[in-house]
Parts: sequence; structure tokens; C-alpha cells
Amino acid sequence: MKKAVSMFIFFCCSVLILSACSTKENDNKVNSSINPVDKPKEIKLKVSLTTDDLTGIEQLAKDFEAQNKGVTVQITRAPDAQFQQTLNAGLATQDAPDLFLQWPGASAVGIAIQAGYMTDLSSLEPVSKIDKGLLTSFSAEDKVYAIPWAKNFLGVYYNKTLFDKNGLKVPTNWNDLLEAAEQLKAAGVTPFAFPEKDSNSMFLWFALAPSTVYAKDIDWDRKRYANEVKFASSEYWKATADQFKLLFEKGYLGKDVNGISTDAAKAMIAEGKAAMIVDGNWGVGDYEKIAEKAGIVMGMFPLPGNQAGETTWLSAAPSTGLGLWSGSENQETAKKFIEFIYADENVPTLIGQGQFSTLSTVNMESNPIFNDILNAAQNGPTYQFLDVGQPKEPSSEAFISETQAVLGGASTFEKVLEVADKSWDKAVSSKK
Repeated sequence: MKKAVSMFIFFCCSVLILSACSTKENDNKVNSSINPVDKPKEIKLKVSLTTDDLTGIEQLAKDFEAQNKGVTVQITRAPDAQFQQTLNAGLATQDAPDLFLQWPGASAVGIAIQAGYMTDLSSLEPVSKIDKGLLTSFSAEDKVYAIPWAKNFLGVYYNKTLFDKNGLKVPTNWNDLLEAAEQLKAAGVTPFAFPEKDSNSMFLWFALAPSTVYAKDIDWDRKRYANEVKFASSEYWKATADQFKLLFEKGYLGKDVNGISTDAAKAMIAEGKAAMIVDGNWGVGDYEKIAEKAGIVMGMFPLPGNQAGETTWLSAAPSTGLGLWSGSENQETAKKFIEFIYADENVPTLIGQGQFSTLSTVNMESNPIFNDILNAAQNGPTYQFLDVGQPKEPSSEAFISETQAVLGGASTFEKVLEVADKSWDKAVSSKK
């Protein structure tokens, strides 16, 4: 009997103990659901920039943080040289920021791409909205490694008042330009002020080549690097040289151009002695002052190296581009941030007033002088300045120095192309 009672008491105690344990486990589950441990992961996104680029990114970073709990965007800025020195050291020691700026071209971002420092950004949405010509200098093997945010461009500033006086319209193809130039010359006006004392010939080569060379073969520079083509034997570059030669021999560039400075050329525009000048959008302030002081109206149009029925290609240089370090542990968050700041509605804040967005879907407010070039600048096909995608030497030795010799009667345009080839080959071989 005592044994039976003892067994009963043991059984009851066991049930109570198990019940208590079960209750404790359930309480733990309840407490776990009330106090979750899976809090958002804390992520610090480090962004390294130069002093003046992407002026609105700090504000957008705050907006991004508000929409993405647990994410902090840390932005540091430095002057160009200091920025580059710090970044290079970080990349070399595998301690780089997640996102950083890169300059365009084979001698800049191209080095970082070859070293394996850059992440392929080709699949990001803003890339699909940017003209291929602006992405070329940030690309390798059809992959994009940094995204430019703004662009500069070359075009023809012109005295609209003088054009109207002579019944001229903005030329949209090569023959139209020649006809306008001939009519101006007949009226006693130098068609183009050409300040070759300050190397304006480079601008003319740069502005003609997109329509005559790269509209026909956008991969021409890549083929030149592969030694598949040459300047001197290229039908496209011969056509470009012929255009320059025609403007010179017809007297459309004026006389003694090697002695004309930029200031003297602008004075010719202001005084009505010349009607046009090839220059960049960054110089618009000077032409505003000329228009106001001289009581004239100034405008700007794309230099039409194209034939009738063809589209004019614009010579445009991309800004720096934002890239993603391949060693970043925050790849997805960084890509999400890039797409956020490059969203159409955020780009005006990102790049600031007076800039031209690289995105074809974003139209920025601009100076009225740009009205005739605005559509081409925002939506048209472009190709980068030649010294961005090519070695620097052809631009300096052929498109400036040798061209000055031509304009002074001491060389030929055929020789310019030969010098371009020699300087290219020498530059490439010296880097091997």
C-alpha cells in the first residue's frame, strides 16, 4: 500500500514539473514574439567625393536614410588631388569606401577596372537612360562600371542678330553650314572667329568627329586600340580632315588664325566682324556679357558635320562617374542608393542648377542661349571628347600642334592623320 501511494505521489510530481517546464517554454515563445531579436541590420554606407561634384547628394542621403531604417550614409569630400590620393591608398589596402567618384577614360577609371576594383553596374536602371556615347569612357567589354551625372558639350555660338539680318537659319547639315558660311563671307563677315593662338583647332576636330566618324562606327577607338584601324587610312577620318580643310581653304575661318587669341575672337563676335565660334557650354557666361554689351542676341547650335537626312551627333564629355567598389560588403544597399539618387525626380537636386543631366529622361532648366542646342544636348546622340577615350597625345600632337602647322602653311591635313597614328602608337607602347 505504501509503495502504491509513493508511486502516485511521484507521478503527480512528475506531471507538475513537466507542466511547469512546458509553461516556461510557452512563456519564452510569447516573450520572444513580443521582443523580436531580428532588428534591422545596421549598415554604414561610405561615399567618397570630390569637393564640388554631386552638390545635392547630402540632402538625398538624408531622404534615403529616412526610407531605409538601419542605413547610415557617410559622405566625405576632399579636393581632387587629396581625394585621389586617399582613394588609391584605400583601394590598394582593400579598405576603400563603398561608393566613390572616378574620372572618365582609359587612363583613369580604366585603370581601376583593369585592377578589378569596380563592380559592374550595367543592370541598374539609370544606365538604360544614358546615351551610350557618354558611357563609353566608363565601360569595358560592354559593361558599365561608373555612372556619369552631368555632361559638357561643344557647339557653335552664333550671333543670331547677324543671322537674322542676312536671312539665315540655323544649319542642320554640312551643306547648310557651307551655304551659310558662303553667304556671310559674301556679306563681308568672317563666318568663324577662329582663335588658334589658344588651340581652337582641337575643338573643331572634336566637334566634327562625332557625326563623321563615330556615327558611322562608335567602336572606332576600341578598334584603334586593337590596331585594327588607323587614322590615315580611315575613310571616316579622311572625311573629317576634308571638312576641316574645306573650311580653311574657303576662308571661312578667317586669316592669320594662328595669331588670333580667344579674347580677340570674342571681340570679333561682339563687333559683328565674325558670326560664329566653336566653344563649350562652360563659356556661356562670356557670351551673355557679349550679347548684353553689344545689344545683340546670341545662340548656340550643334556643329552639323552630318549630311542631309542624317542626325547630328554632339561632342560631349561626361562628368565624373559614381562607381561601386568590388570589395564592398554592402553591394545591394549601395546599388539601391545609386538608383535612388539617379531617379528622375531626384537628379535635379543631385546635380544642381546650371548642369546638364546625362539622363535623357531629365530635362533641366537652362540658359536661353542654349535653346537651339538644347534638344541635342539632352536627347541626341553624342560622343565623348576625343582626349577622354583616346591617349592624350593625338589631341596635343596632331589635333593641335600639327594642325597649327597646317594653318600656317607648313604641313598638310594628311600629315595630321599620320601624326595622330604615330603619337597614338607611341603612347600605347610606352604604357606596356
